[in-house]
Formats: sequence, C-alpha cells, structure tokens
Amino acid sequence: MDAYIRNELTVDSDLTLDQAAQHSVKLILWLLDCQEQMQVGQPKHLELSHTDIECMFKATLYLFECHAQHGDKLVEAVLMQCIQAHASIRQFYNIIETDRKQYIQELCANIINGTRNGHIHAPLLYQMHKAYAELQPEWSIIKDMDWSAIARNRANNTTLDAATAMELNVHTLQMRQLVRRICRLSTMQDIKIALARSMQLIRNCDLWLQLFREPQESLLYTRCYMLRQMICDMLNEGGTACSASVCFVHNIYNFVASDSGSGNLSRLYCWLMHVRFAGALGSYLQDYWQHQRVLQHLQLDDMQCSTMELPLDEMLYLTHLLLKPKSPCRSQFYGQLKSLPSPVLAQLTDLLNKVAYVYS
Repeated sequence: MDAYIRNELTVDSDLTLDQAAQHSVKLILWLLDCQEQMQVGQPKHLELSHTDIECMFKATLYLFECHAQHGDKLVEAVLMQCIQAHASIRQFYNIIETDRKQYIQELCANIINGTRNGHIHAPLLYQMHKAYAELQPEWSIIKDMDWSAIARNRANNTTLDAATAMELNVHTLQMRQLVRRICRLSTMQDIKIALARSMQLIRNCDLWLQLFREPQESLLYTRCYMLRQMICDMLNEGGTACSASVCFVHNIYNFVASDSGSGNLSRLYCWLMHVRFAGALGSYLQDYWQHQRVLQHLQLDDMQCSTMELPLDEMLYLTHLLLKPKSPCRSQFYGQLKSLPSPVLAQLTDLLNKVAYVYS
C-alpha cells in the first residue's frame, strides 16, 4: 500500500470523480480491513510499523479530501464500483461527514489498543499529527487526546474483543487470518500453491466451512469467493490431478464419519447448498468411480482394495451421503453419476444398496 500511495495518489483540481472513486475504493477497503483486524483480531499478535501507520494516516487524509471535493457523488460512485461491504462503507462516510475528529480519535485508539505494544506508537502519532493538521485542521484533535485514559481502556476493549471473537467463533477468525495471508501473495500462481498446501495441512473442515459462509457484506468476501472457486476447480480436476483435493475430500469424510451425532452431517448439507461446491464434489466422486476398475470384483469384506489414493470405503460413504433423501444436491449428483458407463453405474448402485443398511 505504501508504494501505491506514493506512486498513484495525487489530489488536485484535475482529479475527476471516476479517478477519485477508483482510488477511494482501494483505500477504503484496505483501511476498513486494517480497522477490523485491530478491533476483532488478537492485539498480542498484530504488529504495526511506522510505514503502516503512515499509510493509514495518508489513506484517511486522501479519503477526507476526495469526499470534500465530490461529496455524495463520490459515495455513490464508490458503492457502484464495490460489490462488498456497502454497510461499512456507508458508515465510514457518515462518520466523516458528521465528525471527522471522532474517526481520527477512533483510528488512534485502535492503533494503541488493538496492536502488540501499541502504546509505544503514542509519541509517533503525536509527532505525525502536526503535518496533517496543516492540511486538515481536524487532525489537531490528536494533541488533545488522553493517552493514559486510552491505555486504561485497553482491558475493557480486550473484554469486548473477546466477546466479539466468541460471537464470530474461532473458526471464522482463523479462516479470515488464513485468507488474508494467502491473498497477500503477489501472483495467482503463488496463491493457488499456498491454497493447495493449506488444503493438505489444515484438517479442520470447520475452517473451510466458514470460507463458504462468509457473507457478501464482508470486507473479505471477494477474496473468499476467489479461493472458493479455486477449491472447486481443484475438485473438478479429480483426485489424480491434485493431491490437495485428495486430502480435502478425506477431511470431509472424517468430518462426518467421526461425528457421533448428526450435527456435522447437517453442516455438510448446508455446505452443499452452494451449487458450485456441490457440483465440484460430485464431479470428484464421479471421476473416482469413472476410473474405478475393481467394482466388478469387489467383495464387501475387502473395502480397502481400491487402487486410488483415497480408501474405497470413504468414497462409498460420501457417495451414499450425497444420494440420501435429505441431501440438497441429490438430483444434481445423481445426474452426474448417470454419465458413468452403464455397467459401472449398475455395479455402483448394487453396492450402495448392499451397504445402505450398515450406513443407516
């Protein structure tokens, strides 16, 4: 962001509404993401450098200036260009329209209380405000801030953050942290490699489930959507093309098979309400049975005789679950299986009928 601010941003009379909106979208999403990490993240782990703080101040300064020049037209242009977080963006502009000083105070308080050793930044904030106050008088509020009171409020803020974290749940927080780390990589190829590695190493399906549940209003929605599409693409490639998908499907099996109740199965069915994911998982299973050459010789006492990477009993159980009456993708998946050669489909159907009682 530092390079973008230094190289791309200028504020002058020639700045058009479209240019202001384009820059504002990038800055506001980045700034709101920073604020969210400071407010609901883990302060003992989040560290800020001098450059990070300077970027936050410069981004805020630029957003103030663009809004002063273009007003409500800018807000609508930003909302038109951004498909996510409309509520957060409107709230941001409502605050700076009515009380910029309040926003500046909250930004400084978050830097102090929402980061590791945040109190050491107080002298820097005080020093930096002087140059900004010369451009926009509202920044002078920093010199009157009670840093001791802000530090005393840290314990209360920690309690509130813990309550917010409980509301979000630990899996949501872990998922968002993973998404941010992966999406910091510079190329799509690096992102895909990191995602595949994560699919191999992270066995907790609760985390992946949250990836598919991220609401459209979230600041991370676009990034989550991109990673979801990548996961579906890997599943569509089949197990022989991507070892990450093998691990991923194996973890889905463990997620439902190790659950003594039916809670995880219900959550899997909620997951399968995403049409693209349901189609991708169905395609993976269909590809498995397409290449399965031992069905005609299969005995029920020999459930591990598959030559594929995943045990046959796991694939059989997942196939059974996707075809159950309560499965939201039952018709879709059965349609995919109908593309199997008739002898294979007949053998698979016969096998599923034989094990249905056991699974029930």
